[in-house]
Amino acid sequence: MIPTLCMVESPETAAYVPVNTLDSSPPAYDEDDPTKANDDNVPVVRNKPVTSSLRATVAHLQSRGGFWARFRGLSLYIILNAATGFLVSMLGGIFFRNRIGLALATIIAKVILSGWQMTWIHIVISEPSPKRWYMRVPPMKNWTKIMPAVALWALATQIVSIMPMLIVGSFGPMNNMKNPEFEPGTKDLYASAGQGFMAVIIMLLLFVGLQIPASVTMVRVAASMLPEEDETIVPFDRTFGGQTTPEIIGGQGKIGLKEAWRSFPFASRVRLVKLIAKVVTIFIAVWLLFTLVVVIEAHVLFGDNLGKMMKAVHGVAGPR
Repeated sequence: MIPTLCMVESPETAAYVPVNTLDSSPPAYDEDDPTKANDDNVPVVRNKPVTSSLRATVAHLQSRGGFWARFRGLSLYIILNAATGFLVSMLGGIFFRNRIGLALATIIAKVILSGWQMTWIHIVISEPSPKRWYMRVPPMKNWTKIMPAVALWALATQIVSIMPMLIVGSFGPMNNMKNPEFEPGTKDLYASAGQGFMAVIIMLLLFVGLQIPASVTMVRVAASMLPEEDETIVPFDRTFGGQTTPEIIGGQGKIGLKEAWRSFPFASRVRLVKLIAKVVTIFIAVWLLFTLVVVIEAHVLFGDNLGKMMKAVHGVAGPR
């Protein structure tokens, strides 16, 4: 949710504060100060973005809804994922029989539910509303407008999740697991752990290069269709620097895919990457700890049967 807010927030906001509310000694502003407003009694104060840090963002959310504000849109998020899983199981079970086929089924399911995805984004980025989530679902004509952005995002998501294992599974012990004559030993266990770490690195590179731009594009396209009566919870330029044209005067009422990414300032991209990096650092630390625990337990529990166990696990979880 916090990255979503960062994707729509304007990089800098200006607040106008009367001079008599400021400390007059020493003078806070002079004639050459570029932040000084035209009215000498109304100086401009530049504020840091709300999403400049995790703590600041959480505090901002709590000020607009208390503790549970950090879980805004949770009910729709659960329903959306349950509906996606249901559609994937139907499409995958009928038409697709392998991992790539399931990825295609997932993309199709997310595109079908694109209207709900846009509704969740609107709930996250806007001020609390008394309306139930199903009352905020946009009309069907807006579903078709968001579908290309959702398809791009869903495709990037599947590439990030599948490609690393396809790459690392093409060589080394993971590639040999399908060979019935292969008897993995202790060295193969460590090599498999190394390949797993390589998969994480590849996933991170793909995430930064594909997932982040696709996610930003999808979120900003959805945000450009936020109803006029809904106010955003963070500063947000609805015109995207004048690149959107309202439907009432003949425009599409949304921003295009290229413009959605290009209008996302470099400073905001850096801020988003920093926020995600904090989460990724926690993830890697937990993953390394988990891998260490698994390796130690494997030696203790399975002993000489470790090779058979590795082949059994790879047969269930490996790429098909």
